[in-house]
Amino acid sequence: MTRIYSLAALFLFSPALCAAQLGGQGWGDTEAAAKREALSNLSSRISVTVRSKVKNKKIISSKTVDQKRSDSVNQVAENSIETESELPILGAEFNSQKADGRFVVEVVLDSARSRTLYDQRLNELRQQIAALNARFGMTQGNEAQYHLLMDMLTQLEEYKKLNTVAIYLGSTPAEPAVSEAVLRQHLRAVTRQVDSLNLAAQLLAADIAETGIYVFPPKARGADEITPFAALLKDKVGAHLKAVREPQAATYTLAGEYAESADGIDVTYQLVDKDSSTVLSRSVRLAKAAYAGLETKPKTVSFEQLLKAGVAVSGDLHVDISTSQGKRDLLFNEGEEVELFVKLSEAGYFYVVGHTLKDSEKNSYLLELREVDGPRKFVQFVNADDANKLISIGKFEVSMPFGVEGLQVFASSKDLLESLPPTRQDSASGLYLISSSPQEGVTKTRSLIKKKKQAAQTAEGSLIFTTQARGH
Repeated sequence: MTRIYSLAALFLFSPALCAAQLGGQGWGDTEAAAKREALSNLSSRISVTVRSKVKNKKIISSKTVDQKRSDSVNQVAENSIETESELPILGAEFNSQKADGRFVVEVVLDSARSRTLYDQRLNELRQQIAALNARFGMTQGNEAQYHLLMDMLTQLEEYKKLNTVAIYLGSTPAEPAVSEAVLRQHLRAVTRQVDSLNLAAQLLAADIAETGIYVFPPKARGADEITPFAALLKDKVGAHLKAVREPQAATYTLAGEYAESADGIDVTYQLVDKDSSTVLSRSVRLAKAAYAGLETKPKTVSFEQLLKAGVAVSGDLHVDISTSQGKRDLLFNEGEEVELFVKLSEAGYFYVVGHTLKDSEKNSYLLELREVDGPRKFVQFVNADDANKLISIGKFEVSMPFGVEGLQVFASSKDLLESLPPTRQDSASGLYLISSSPQEGVTKTRSLIKKKKQAAQTAEGSLIFTTQARGH
């Protein structure tokens, strides 16, 4: 089966905010690798819990604060959860053991102790942002103003990530002195347009001396699809840095986004270290001539929004889906081999739905997970010994047709065999099709999960990825 799936958005679910303790677990061949996996696991749980609660507007109760304050808090929270970086974890405790020749690390975050640490750090950042904003108001000269704006964007990005955890721990977020939208307005006024991607790449990489950097393609704001413009800019930026080819080998990551307007494109990149702290920011403005002939607008925004909308879940079960190249900003080239992994936090069952959103092919289908006859081939069981471990569900080679694909994984503590959506096997591709419309495919599978009445724990994970021809 020569199919591959690209992932950029992943969603896990926790039952409630403000738990006394929240834990994560990771396995690895080294203790350091297991620790990173545990922190990533914890980060994902927090991020998705807050995202789920914010989208449902349940962060602040109107019984405890006035409605105007509630709306303000929810807006700050919603801005905070848009970051897809790993979250900085403060005040965590680790327990490391070795089992079956591998390390297993458990990380625990105590809300009472860690909340104080986050509140202190957020207060420091608010003060720093306010001071930088005051300096900006008294500073003249585009270059000097640009550097102050970059410093404020760096601090604001760090604030958003820390604030996501603080929200989980029960803090009431306060607004910094200046918003990201205002900073970007100032930035457009002080930066000149550049008319070539090569010059833009040089400016984005300017004075970055750090080594071991993995460069992600910049994403269009509000989308996970990687456009041809983003793919090309990624390669050009990476050529000016001491970059690595795989995110697992990186000491730093450089991730960015762009926003297109009538007169050009604004691109912003952030350098993030191994502790998930934002180190610096860079931004350029591109004239239309710089990207003439390149596709810049994502085609699958509405589908991505549907996929990100989430599903009603219950219990402490969490499910994660990832690839051998990570979970975010995924772009795969023709001929590349990629392995897919699923991880459940507890013993349970799961099945996977694929969605193809290519110009020449659109459908949703069930992914075969086991070499057995009948519908059992679509459902896999994870026992207690394999909980919190990455379970490989196969290696796939990127092949034509190229474009955008997605994956959903549905998990439950109860057997999902009777919850599988009806399929028909396509004689040409061999796929077990659910629908010729990915949007309908998402709706069908979600409705089946929501209709389950038994007291089962459920969870969902999803991802978006893009494939392209080699040398594109």
